[in-house]
Amino acid sequence: MEMAEAETKQRRQGPKRSQASRIAILQATREELAEHGWRTFSVDKLAKRARASKQTIYRWWPSIGGLCVDAALPLIPGPQRPANNDPVELIAHHIQPIETAARIGNQGLILRAAILAASDNLEAGTIWRDWLKENIRQPLRMTLAELANRGLITRDWNVDFAMDTLLGPFWHRLIVLNAPIPGGLSEQVAKTLLAVYGTGKGR
Repeated sequence: MEMAEAETKQRRQGPKRSQASRIAILQATREELAEHGWRTFSVDKLAKRARASKQTIYRWWPSIGGLCVDAALPLIPGPQRPANNDPVELIAHHIQPIETAARIGNQGLILRAAILAASDNLEAGTIWRDWLKENIRQPLRMTLAELANRGLITRDWNVDFAMDTLLGPFWHRLIVLNAPIPGGLSEQVAKTLLAVYGTGKGR
């Protein structure tokens, strides 16, 4: 009876320990990325910092690049649709979360490292592109269609061009310049996109 109770208790504690270990690994990954970046990332240092075995790390994340992207994405908050229907704010709110995340503490360094991981590693790139598709590309497509229906932009808009216009300056500053993201960049690039596709109505 006592043995059965002990086994039951162990089974109940197991998932909790696993979850705590997973959280510790993700947090340690963020700390390592902030300090050392992606291309000098050390799994040995990660394991020591997280107090987890390398076997545990590789069991959950066979791709270390995937782990780095998984650690970075939760830093980006969900978008908040503006209360008004201003076209600049409607467009800008899709990318504002990236600006917000990059301007908090050392999170810009973590995002930079994760994007580099996504460019170097196949699995990491898939995770990153899937996130962009679900959280920015598809919602942005709906916003652009809404603005076109309202007659505020032309109907020949292209979502790929829009993504490049909006996100290009962020990637340039994070990756090429390794520089901070300035406040208000989301609205600036949204205005640029409207200058290309805007009809001049509603201004």
